[in-house]
Amino acid sequence: METKQTLRKAIRAQGNRDFSNEDAKSCISLLSSSVYAKASRIFAFFPLGDEVDLTAVLKDALAHKVLALPVSDREGSLHFYQVISLELLHLGRFGIAEPQATEELFPTKDDLLLVPAVAYTVQGQRLGRGKGYYDRYLAKYSSCPTLGICRSHQLVQSLPVEAHDKQVDAVLCAGVFY
Repeated sequence: METKQTLRKAIRAQGNRDFSNEDAKSCISLLSSSVYAKASRIFAFFPLGDEVDLTAVLKDALAHKVLALPVSDREGSLHFYQVISLELLHLGRFGIAEPQATEELFPTKDDLLLVPAVAYTVQGQRLGRGKGYYDRYLAKYSSCPTLGICRSHQLVQSLPVEAHDKQVDAVLCAGVFY
């Protein structure tokens, strides 16, 4: 099996085409799903260029639910803060749009946590960016339902998994739930 670094590089090399149709299908599927409908709050992420464009989901969550986005600290932890407006986000340490660190929110079984990754399997195994932020967060808040969202080239048959790697409850890819 390939190493995590080799897989990250190979998957990123495939990401240089237009995914707007796939991304739109995933957003529509998520917004019309029961898992989204029953969630009180949405813990999401502001997408990087190689991640599913969740802008429609973020806007809907702002309008109809409570939206929280992560801020990473220097100690290797994630903290989710409530978002009041997407226009008030600023670029954080890794060049990712973040909210102001005002009211920290903590996910519960009544919320939904959307989790980014470089790759997923249909079983919910994930390959992150390599710093372990989400693995540590998922270990700490394991009662919250989790959903990985990826593009078709990011859905793979298998991934190298280590003891500390946390998986998600379900995966959404190109509008299809696994």
